[in-house]
Amino acid sequence: MAKIKYIEFNGKEHVVDVKNGLSVMEGAVKNLVPGIDADCGGACACATCHV
Repeated sequence: MAKIKYIEFNGKEHVVDVKNGLSVMEGAVKNLVPGIDADCGGACACATCHV
């Protein structure tokens, strides 16, 4: 498991454990990090995840 720090636009930090094999975006979505909409499901087609 990897520990990843996500930082919101306002500077608020979220440190979460992400299972091996998941992308940075998937880890954010699965841990309910705000601001990661990922409308395309991680296909790099919409830019709503801002990762």
